[in-house]
Amino acid sequence: MVSGEELAKTPAFERILNRVGGEHGSKVAKVLLDKGEATDEEIANEIDVRLNLVRKILYDLYDNQVVDYRRTRDKETGWYIYYWHVEPDRALELLNDNKRTLLGKLKDRLEHEQSTLFFTCCNDCPRLEFDEAVEQNFECPKCGEKMQEFDNSGIIKALESQIETLEQELRGTS
Repeated sequence: MVSGEELAKTPAFERILNRVGGEHGSKVAKVLLDKGEATDEEIANEIDVRLNLVRKILYDLYDNQVVDYRRTRDKETGWYIYYWHVEPDRALELLNDNKRTLLGKLKDRLEHEQSTLFFTCCNDCPRLEFDEAVEQNFECPKCGEKMQEFDNSGIIKALESQIETLEQELRGTS
């Protein structure tokens, strides 16, 4: 099982938090991981971000079940005070869900690369699939140069490597 501290050091986790909570999402989560629990005001002071923005980020993270809170009533004012904390298991699940989604997209792209014949000119214009190249009489629609078969073996190898890495990461967290 991954601890909250280990999770916070994961670059992918930071990217996911920023995708969910905006550019300060990972900063908010880091404060919560460091302190264990904090109010929205404490977080805002710690990372020097407006309180309203911190609240919005917390709500976005809460909607994705990455953070949760406990609520107490201030005896003097009667107002509720919310103490926020990270849910490491749910955060890890969100991270793995994103990895699985990416893995599916990479596998689809790999299948397309392996099953498609591509053509391109020598001027770094966009490549075309065989059917499109035939329609253009194997002349580049952008620059008019003659098109030749494109060797996409490098793309295929890179995709296979990325897929293998993601599969290993997912096996390690299952």
